[in-house]
Amino acid sequence: MSRPATRSKPGSLGRRIERLARAAVPFVISAALLAYLFDRIDVRLALDYLTLDVLARFALPLVLWSVVTLVIEAQCLHRVARANSQTLSRVVAARIKAACYLLGILNYALGAAGLTLLMRRRTGVGLGECAGMVFLISLFDMGSVLFWFAAGGSLLQAEQAGSTLGLRIGLVTMLIGAIVAGFVFLRAKRPMGPLDRIRELDVLRAPRTAPVGLLVELGLLRLAFVGSFVALTGALLWSFGLSVDPFRLAMNVGVMLVVSVLPIAAGGLGTGQVAFVELFSGVAPDAQLLAASILLTLGVLGTRAIVGLGFASEFTREALEAARQGDADDSSSGAS
Repeated sequence: MSRPATRSKPGSLGRRIERLARAAVPFVISAALLAYLFDRIDVRLALDYLTLDVLARFALPLVLWSVVTLVIEAQCLHRVARANSQTLSRVVAARIKAACYLLGILNYALGAAGLTLLMRRRTGVGLGECAGMVFLISLFDMGSVLFWFAAGGSLLQAEQAGSTLGLRIGLVTMLIGAIVAGFVFLRAKRPMGPLDRIRELDVLRAPRTAPVGLLVELGLLRLAFVGSFVALTGALLWSFGLSVDPFRLAMNVGVMLVVSVLPIAAGGLGTGQVAFVELFSGVAPDAQLLAASILLTLGVLGTRAIVGLGFASEFTREALEAARQGDADDSSSGAS
């Protein structure tokens, strides 16, 4: 007897189209921003600046940056897991972080979600607690970026009388203060009535219970992480024979990093180029700045993609283990 043809549920096609449209939006925005830049700046002139000499000078700083940042990421994951009474070696931490690079290229949140799932499999703790560990590191990422922006902007303002940076620096300082106030709220010993339910969420356990020594260590590590990108951007400009005030460099990189994690473009492509050209306007011709921004974006995405592909088997291995565990559970339940 033939089985009746299955019909898709009403609205399933519409939901599928909606998901595809949402996935396509970042690529459309990237393409639109690049089209705007290429219409404003002669891309052929920009490509003329990408000589073999420039590429050779930038290659070593890019490789060193990739190694240093992965080491910092591994140390952060190792220390956060250890503070939560879990064992996660630095080697395993580096592997699972590298495995998430491809997702992180598409979207920062996707990379964080993938890292949370892999940490759950490796440590065996709840999903909420693992999300809390990743969230704790993300908080220090945000604070470090804002700190570099505020520090660079403040020192730059001190050098330039009459600068209009004061308001922006004040806003950034307020954001940093809000992060600090959040930690104070989570770690306060006194009861806060209904707000205690928020403080006791699993996702907030790591920020709430982490030792002060760990918070200081994470702060220094994430400052070094952001500082390494400042140094990479400085090496990029050096590769093109350009130089910029170090305080302006630090402030601009802070803005660039904030723009890069906005979920509006694919891998920050397009938004990164617009931000770079505008922030470093006057340092060099726009065509040269566009060439530098393209090299920086493609260099970072390329190295991340190569490392991510090399460790992508982590996700495959985890999926197979989950499938075997599910089959084992089904067999045991069937036997009983």
